[in-house]
Amino acid sequence: MGQKTFFVREASGLVREFGTIDLLLMASACVFALVYSTLQFAWFYGFNQGANLPLALVISAIPFLILMIVYWGIGIMMPRSGSDYVWIGRIMHPSIGFAWSFLYMFAYFSIGFVGPGAALGYAISIAISIWGTLYNVSSAVDLGTWFSTAMGSFVISILLTVVYATLALFGAKAVKRFIYTSWGFALVGIALMWGLLATTTPAMFAAKWDSLFSQYTTYQGMLNVATQNGWVAPAFSIAATVVSLPLAADFLLGGNYANVVAGEVKDVKRNIPLALVLSLIFGVIFWTVTSTLTMNAVGEKWMFAVGYLFDNNAAAYSAAMPYPPTQLLILSLIAFPNQVLVFLMLVTYIVGSLAALFMWFWISTRYFFAWAFDRIIPTKMADVSKRYRTPHNAIGVATAMAIILFGLYYFTSWAAMFTLGVFIVVVAYVVPGLATVILPLTLKKDLLELAPGFMRKRVAGIPFISILGLIVVVAYGYLGYLSIINPLISVPTAAGIAVAVGIVIACFLVYYTSVWYHKQKGLDIELAFKEIPPV
Repeated sequence: MGQKTFFVREASGLVREFGTIDLLLMASACVFALVYSTLQFAWFYGFNQGANLPLALVISAIPFLILMIVYWGIGIMMPRSGSDYVWIGRIMHPSIGFAWSFLYMFAYFSIGFVGPGAALGYAISIAISIWGTLYNVSSAVDLGTWFSTAMGSFVISILLTVVYATLALFGAKAVKRFIYTSWGFALVGIALMWGLLATTTPAMFAAKWDSLFSQYTTYQGMLNVATQNGWVAPAFSIAATVVSLPLAADFLLGGNYANVVAGEVKDVKRNIPLALVLSLIFGVIFWTVTSTLTMNAVGEKWMFAVGYLFDNNAAAYSAAMPYPPTQLLILSLIAFPNQVLVFLMLVTYIVGSLAALFMWFWISTRYFFAWAFDRIIPTKMADVSKRYRTPHNAIGVATAMAIILFGLYYFTSWAAMFTLGVFIVVVAYVVPGLATVILPLTLKKDLLELAPGFMRKRVAGIPFISILGLIVVVAYGYLGYLSIINPLISVPTAAGIAVAVGIVIACFLVYYTSVWYHKQKGLDIELAFKEIPPV
C-alpha cells in the first residue's frame, strides 16, 4: 500500500516558475496598494475618533505575524496549489476543507477583488472628474460623471476582468512581466504620494482647498459643517485605539493568501517565509507612513471632522462638497497647478494598483484547480494548457464569477449584504489554526518532520507549531467576535447570513454527491485524500 497511488496524473501540469522577488511582490500586493487608500483614512478616522492608526497597526501586526508563521509551516509542509485547502482537507476532513476553502475564497474574492475592483473604477472616474474640475475641461467632468454611474463602473469592471483573464491565460512569464510593470508604477506613485504629503502643511493645504473649492465650502467651512452635525474634536485615546483594532486589522489582511500558489514557487523553504513575513512588515510600513503623512498634511482635526461627516452624514457632506474625501482628491489638490505632476500622480495611482487586483483574481483560480484535481468538482477545471501551463477552464469560471458578482455589486444590494465577508475572512483563520493544533494527533504526523526546526520543538510535549495554531484560533476567534458585533465592520444581514450558510451547505452537498457519483463509477475519491497531491 505504501507505493499505491490514487491520482491519475503524476504531476499537476503547473510549473514552479516564481522566485523570491516574484512571491514577495505577490504577497505584498495583497496587503497594500495605492487604490486601497482611496477612502481608507476618511473611513478609519471618521469611525474611530481619537484613535491612532499607526499604533493600532503595530498591535494588530502581532497576531498577523503568528498567522504568517503558521502559513510558513503550511506552505513548506504542503507546497501545493490551494495550499490551505489541501492542508485542512488532509488533516481534518476533505468535506471540511472544501466547504471552508470555498467560503474563504468567495469572501476574499468579494472583498479583495470585487470591492477594490469597484474602488479602482471609482478612482478612475474620480481622476477624470478631478482633472476636468481643476483644469476646467467640461468633457472630462462629463466622462468622469458617467464612469461613476452604476453602468459606467460596471463597464470598467468587465473590461478589467477580461484583461486579467487574458493575462492569466498566457502563463507565468506574462504574469511576472505584468506584476513587475505595475509595481514599477506603484513605487513611483508611492514616492510621489509621500513626497507631496511630506512637503505640505495644513495651512498650505487649506489655502489650496479654498482657492479651488471655496464655491462649495472652505477648509474651515468643512470643520464648521461637521460641528453643526454633532462632531466634537477628539483627543488621542488609548481606549479608542484599542476599539479600532478590528478595523486596523483589515489594513493587514491578505499576505498569506499568496500561499495558494505555493505549487508554482521555487525553493519554498526559503521563498515562502520571506514573502509572508516581509509583506507584513512592508504593509505596516506603508500604511503607517501614508497615514502619518496624510494626517500631517491635511491636519488631524480636519481629517477627523471630514471623516466623521462623510461616514455618519453623507447627505450633509454632499451638500457641502460634491467630491468625496478621497486620497486622489487630496493628492491632486496638493499637486495643483502642476499639470505634469497631477497627471503622473493620477496615472501611477491607477496603473500601480492593477497588480494588486490581479492577484485576488488570479489566486482564486488555483482553488478551482485544486478542487478539480481532487475530483470534488469536474476534473475539466484542472486541465492545464500544454503551451502556457495555465488552468484555462478554472480561469474561465473565475471570470464568469467576477462578472456576475460585479453585476450584483452595482445593481443590487449585494455590496451592503456582503460586508459580512470581512467577518468571514477574519474568523476563517480559526479553521487552519485548528488543523495546525491537531496535526500531531493525525495520521499526518510525518508531515511535522518537514517543518522548520523551531516549529518541531516541543513545549510540555506539544510541538511549537501546534501552540502557534492555538494562538491563531484564540486571536482570530476574538477578532472575528469584535468584527461581528461592530456595525462599522460587518453588517450581518439576513441575506448575507443566508448566502454564507447556503455556500457551506451547498459545498457539503457537492462533496458527498461527488463521492457518491464516483463510487457508482467504481472509484472511491476519498482514498486520494490519504495522499498529498503530486507536484
